[in-house]
Amino acid sequence: MDEESRACLAATLLTSHFSPEVAVRLQEQRRLHGEAFDYSVALDHSVGEQVRVSDVMGPGSYQPAARSQGFRRSIVMHYDHRCALCGIRIVTPEGQTAVDAAHIVPWSVSRNDDIRNGMALCKLCHWAFDRGMMSISDSYTVVLSRNLSSDNNAAGLLGVLTGRRLVGPLANELWPHRDNLAWHRKQYGFT
Repeated sequence: MDEESRACLAATLLTSHFSPEVAVRLQEQRRLHGEAFDYSVALDHSVGEQVRVSDVMGPGSYQPAARSQGFRRSIVMHYDHRCALCGIRIVTPEGQTAVDAAHIVPWSVSRNDDIRNGMALCKLCHWAFDRGMMSISDSYTVVLSRNLSSDNNAAGLLGVLTGRRLVGPLANELWPHRDNLAWHRKQYGFT
């Protein structure tokens, strides 16, 4: 349980059981996971605030993969590995899940990892949401683009989601912020 003891054990295992090249890669992976964990904890403790990556991980010293992994960890956990739009929940025995962590207002636009700017989405819903084929109303129901019903498309599962209530986190304060949802609808012509 002691950080110093864990570090000593890790160093011993790395040097005694792995080649120097592999040990370096494993140590780097350990650091990445540690940064991602710290970032996800910071997100969980700062709901409703703009979390600055540099405040959590240090200015310029973090790996972008750690930020992304930390955001994913937090979102997927709060949504219990369930797609917010279609409700699918698949988790393998190894703990892999069928859902991604999706930003409502993209990171490239907002630099916002607030949990309320994210949702857990399966691969198909994530793709459709990011391309404006689906959105969410202020009453937290799924809205579909008219493009899904065009002559060339067979929307399949997506076609039955219209009007379905969002499957959100248990904690109401973690549900998507309506301002973020309004931005998404406006961006893709839903309003």
